Amino acid sequence: MKSAVLLSATALRCKKINPKFLGIATLLICLLRVAAIGAAAPATDISGLWAGTLIRSGQALSVRIAFSREQSGRYTGSFGSDAQAIMDYPLDSVRIAGRRVAFVAGDGDLRFSGEVRDGTIAGTFDGDEGKGGFVLHPTAVRALPYNVEDVAFANGGATLKGTLCVPSSRGRHPAVVLLHGSGPESRWGTNRFIADRLARRRITALIYDKRGSGASTGNWRTVGYEALADDAIAGMTVLAKRTGIDANEIGLWGHSQGGFIAPLIAKRSGHVAFIVAADSNASTNREQDLLRVTNEIRDNGWTVQEGTDALALYMHFLDVASAGGQGYDQLEQDLQRNKDKPWAAWIGVPPMNSWLYKWYPRVANYDSRVYWKAIRVPVLLVYGQHDELSDISGSIATIDALVRGGGGPAVRSIILPHAPHTLHIAPMSGHPFFWWHMASGYPAAEIDWIWKVTHLAKKESHGLARLSSPYEARSSY
Repeated sequence: MKSAVLLSATALRCKKINPKFLGIATLLICLLRVAAIGAAAPATDISGLWAGTLIRSGQALSVRIAFSREQSGRYTGSFGSDAQAIMDYPLDSVRIAGRRVAFVAGDGDLRFSGEVRDGTIAGTFDGDEGKGGFVLHPTAVRALPYNVEDVAFANGGATLKGTLCVPSSRGRHPAVVLLHGSGPESRWGTNRFIADRLARRRITALIYDKRGSGASTGNWRTVGYEALADDAIAGMTVLAKRTGIDANEIGLWGHSQGGFIAPLIAKRSGHVAFIVAADSNASTNREQDLLRVTNEIRDNGWTVQEGTDALALYMHFLDVASAGGQGYDQLEQDLQRNKDKPWAAWIGVPPMNSWLYKWYPRVANYDSRVYWKAIRVPVLLVYGQHDELSDISGSIATIDALVRGGGGPAVRSIILPHAPHTLHIAPMSGHPFFWWHMASGYPAAEIDWIWKVTHLAKKESHGLARLSSPYEARSSY
């Protein structure tokens, strides 16, 4: 309101003076005063890297947030946290108005509102992580000890966009293709963090956006696991053609669905040197889905009869989904009969027009055991101690027996204490808050294992200095 009043008064004063009787300088002063008062305060430039903390309930989380200003004036940004094993995860949006800064992270999960003052950005956040405050300080951008290159490769009509993290040291390096979990996944976040740690240890890493995600074309919902496997193999081809990579030491690292299809990729390729499979069940896809829902029903606190009824309806749904939607009318009648049951809404059966009924028949009967028995290379299995989606002991025993039965080496395994399927340690409901964090030892122990099964360990034994990382952790396996 004050600015509007000043603008009106100044404009009126200028209007009362006939320009013919003003010197040019005086006229310009009047016009500049009008423009200066009427214009909005210029936005503060926040380009660069900021480091600081998010604070909730007295608990602090160290973070890094990078802001970039495009030529159009639009800002973009990314989020990172070592504790959460996140790197370069794109912010959803960034808005600047004068000193006010607002940005959104985590696919809408966290919303920040702050102000630039005295060289800091400070304010509040709210979202799935609750409410709290944050403070960010500008910090120097340190050069990465490896090279970063954007790449693109094609398979089955899809163009996959990715990033290579290439060690700057001389010689031929082992390499890893990092695979995706279920659903849409980009190269950023955890895979980018793992790629960083690999490259710091002289291991080239390829990360890429899953088809239909990020900058990649195609649609993972319209293909089966074979197409996803061939996407990864196309990435392996990119690596094998590079002079700085040992084509005989290209391995795979996948979590959940990525670990589930890793043996399929290895068999179809014939050139995979090692496999890191995290939270991967030795079963069919349908069996794994049934195990997941059985465990969730057990933990929901329903009566035995309620749990039995809920599982029966879910199995009916799996039958219909596996058949591409055939029998949906009977399933709908089953849902109607049980609509008042305490678990009815929880089941969440998709409508008949859902993409799932075209996708699920392609993957329902995929059986990872068929492909594990063809593996002859070193395998490291990683599980969260409380993985609710996997039969941990059964999967380890089965995969080990299949690999060794075919003449492969004994399978190694790591159990990460207290971790669920996501490998994120988070507070339980009703317990005091703490920021979720990646399970201790992941991914450092897995990278140590890759060292042991590649030529890097031989180089180390011959006097080549081992590159250590401040993020390493030890684990027995």
